[in-house]
Amino acid sequence: MKTLHLFPESDALIAAHVAMLRDHEEDVSGQPDIVHVHGCWNYAIVRKAMRLHREGARIVMTPHGGLEPWIIKEHLAEKTSKTLLWQRRMVECAYVLVAQGPMETEALKELGWNPRIETIRNAVVTNSITPEAMKQHTEEVYRKVMDSNTIEIMTDDARLLLKVLLKAGITGDRRWVTNPFRNIDESEWRKLLIYADHENVRTTIDRGLHVLNLRPPYIETAHIKSYLPTDYRLPKVENRRVEGIVTEMHHGPLTLRQLVELDRALRRDDANDEQMMDILTEKRLVKYFRHILQLLCEQTLIDEGFLPAMPIDDKQTARLRQQLKTHLRI
Repeated sequence: MKTLHLFPESDALIAAHVAMLRDHEEDVSGQPDIVHVHGCWNYAIVRKAMRLHREGARIVMTPHGGLEPWIIKEHLAEKTSKTLLWQRRMVECAYVLVAQGPMETEALKELGWNPRIETIRNAVVTNSITPEAMKQHTEEVYRKVMDSNTIEIMTDDARLLLKVLLKAGITGDRRWVTNPFRNIDESEWRKLLIYADHENVRTTIDRGLHVLNLRPPYIETAHIKSYLPTDYRLPKVENRRVEGIVTEMHHGPLTLRQLVELDRALRRDDANDEQMMDILTEKRLVKYFRHILQLLCEQTLIDEGFLPAMPIDDKQTARLRQQLKTHLRI
């Protein structure tokens, strides 16, 4: 995990804090995984952080007291509301804010710009924590950030393996798996298995591992902490019939668990395609269903013989694809 610290070097206290968090001279080449922004109200730092964020880096922010109510009021009095807007945008884009004490934590909660707040005391200004402990707690926050929305940072090989495992787990027979795939390293297995937990398809993945006789590294994902959207709920499917699952999907949000259950329903021996299509026609869901079939082909690698209608790949499909891809995004 590569971390880049951005901070006002003229501020001695912040510079000392950053020095304690670094192991050695920082490598500034290439794209960082995490950009740790220290301090507030520095437009050059915000501009650089936001550029790196657009390129895929995840932001952690330590305000160093810069978002206390009296400081915000002072900036509003001396500067323009535009300053407040770009500072607020920076805070909202952060995966997490790191407060340095309970009073700052409460102030950030009151501010309400970002609900994800961790409290880590600053060893530069207090003896209540050692530099080693401060560094360890900060690295735990970094790890938690990188264990969030892992589908976004998985390699193409890991994404393909995920689909292959889903197909193997759904069918229970390796003879259905014809897509070539590669094994992946431990860091990619970690991302894949965390994502499977968040999408509630871990049982299917574990069955796929057994079917394909794959042995990933032992990773106890149940104890791994992640940041999740405030409206996140563990995906579930109430219906087991195709038309019921499609209706649930249509009411959103679309999840991978729903696609897995729809694939299973379409493969069942008692699936009556004609009756199913009649019901979907009555509900005016046929076109939506055909968009979903396209996503099934992509996500669970369902075979053409199980498709009761021709898939559609258009702008609406692209919107659904994006919804599935980003619904765990912070």
